[in-house]
Amino acid sequence: MNNYAEMPAWYDWAYGISEIGLYLVCVLAMAFLVVLTTLGVAAYRGRANRAIPSTLPPGFVTAVVLPISLVISLLVNDIWRKYSDAQDTVVAEASTVADAVRAIHRLPADSSAELNGLMYAYVHGDVPQDWRTYQTRRTPIETRSALNEMEFRVARLLQSPQIDLPARATLAVLASDLTDLDKLRKKRTQLSAGRLDNSRWAVLCVLLLTGLAVLVEVVYGQRKNYFVSVGLFVMGYGTLIYMLVTHDRPFSGETIVSHHPIAEAYANQLKSFQAR
Repeated sequence: MNNYAEMPAWYDWAYGISEIGLYLVCVLAMAFLVVLTTLGVAAYRGRANRAIPSTLPPGFVTAVVLPISLVISLLVNDIWRKYSDAQDTVVAEASTVADAVRAIHRLPADSSAELNGLMYAYVHGDVPQDWRTYQTRRTPIETRSALNEMEFRVARLLQSPQIDLPARATLAVLASDLTDLDKLRKKRTQLSAGRLDNSRWAVLCVLLLTGLAVLVEVVYGQRKNYFVSVGLFVMGYGTLIYMLVTHDRPFSGETIVSHHPIAEAYANQLKSFQAR
């Protein structure tokens, strides 16, 4: 059970703080880049009140910053799409659990009780454990899960000569539902890992520093323009970085795709049987 070693180690800390705190950290990180870049420009331009106007044309800022904005926007779009996929996967898993519960309810009493107990163990045991494991950036152990036990029991029942045709048809439907559940579980495990590894963050930092250096160079010595420009840069790009961080791991942190829809679908299906 290996860690996703290529992922930033600070992710564990970032996903452990509040959303407001994480947003402030992202904005302050951008402000730190502004200070760092300003010091670098000041090292060769001299004091701001004595600096001569930049010879770089203002349009050069757009030529540099626009591609950087496009790259970051593509990253945000990719992460957001992954987050939406995680939501869709959980909703699909909840719907499949409800279908499986309906199939289990149609089986003979002894088989129904056994399989319903395993489904309860999956919904209230395996699934929450998966989410706890996602917080540690590890891959959940798939062996000896209640879902696997259900698959084995259903396969064994299908081979039993004592099962009549209606029950056999129901077991075939249940087997299909369990196969879908297994695929959905593996899919959300795949989605749980972040995509922005250390190399991508390094490239992103270099791009931001490049665009910021051009911006500071153009407005250096112009006090009002400087503060307006870097202020907008910090808020705009700080917010984009926040979007990247908070949604890169959809099952971690406070902005999280919860497993509660799965438990709710299971409970609601049981209530519908009791209400009959």
